[in-house]
Amino acid sequence: MDMDKDKQGTRKKRSRSRLRHNRIVLAGMMVLLLIFSVSWILDSGEAKISNGKAAQKEEFTKERVDSVVKESSTEATVEKDDNQTDLETNDDEANTNREEDSMVSNSSEDIEDTNVEEPPVMENEKTVYITFDDGPNENTEAILEILEQYGAKATFFMVEPNMRKYSQAVKSIVAEGHSVGLHGVTHDVNKFYQSSKSAINEMLTAQSTLESITGVHSKLIRVPYGSVPNMKPEYFEAVDKEGFRLWDWNVDSEDWKFNSGEYIQNVMDQLSSFTSEKQQKVILLHEKQTTLAHLELLLQNLTKQGYRMRALTEQMKPLTFR
Repeated sequence: MDMDKDKQGTRKKRSRSRLRHNRIVLAGMMVLLLIFSVSWILDSGEAKISNGKAAQKEEFTKERVDSVVKESSTEATVEKDDNQTDLETNDDEANTNREEDSMVSNSSEDIEDTNVEEPPVMENEKTVYITFDDGPNENTEAILEILEQYGAKATFFMVEPNMRKYSQAVKSIVAEGHSVGLHGVTHDVNKFYQSSKSAINEMLTAQSTLESITGVHSKLIRVPYGSVPNMKPEYFEAVDKEGFRLWDWNVDSEDWKFNSGEYIQNVMDQLSSFTSEKQQKVILLHEKQTTLAHLELLLQNLTKQGYRMRALTEQMKPLTFR
């Protein structure tokens, strides 16, 4: 009986021992499961975080790339615009340079051409060359108007101080197609003919002034009171060396001494004395008020006689008293 009780007690102890063991094993398994679960959760979280970071990084990278591309595009556009502006600026500068070159070229052409170039004189053409001395002055513009009415061209030998004083008149002479020449500075026999150098210097001064006003580099000159008797051989040599074209006249109107229109008949009488139409006929007039008052009548008479009124050119052989 007691033995049976001992056996039963032993069984109970063993049963409780197994139960504790199973509980320990179960607890251990639960702990392991818990540890595994936590580990898996942590790994998943890190993966998500990593993926999130990667996605953020990828998104950031994409945004950065887009930004760089946009900036590059913008810079390229700006650079293109700048280049286009530079090209346009360069084109403008080139056009300006071409315009300036053209202006310089035209100015050079003016200087080279110097004066008007009349068409060649036709055979048997009746031609006269009207010349005016001592201007310009307050009568010049009115003289130009009358010449225009009759389609007449003339040559104006001008004094340097008067050119400066009446510069607009000088421009009008050139603009209307007349020839311009030089008549010195002082118009004083004692000063102008003091030496060949003084004569040349006066002409050079007048030439410079005329060119500064009109751009015309004229070589046409007429010395005060004509070349006889004051122009000595060395004076002519100096004139030729400088390239000037010296003109006298062979029809003296003597308008300087007449107070009315007598000079007109004086001119017509001298013209009638020429034996050939091929002879140059160079008329001397002055820009005086009395000359202006009767100029239209002179032009009417010349036109009736069939004369064509032309301007002197630098291509013509000059007429002189020598």
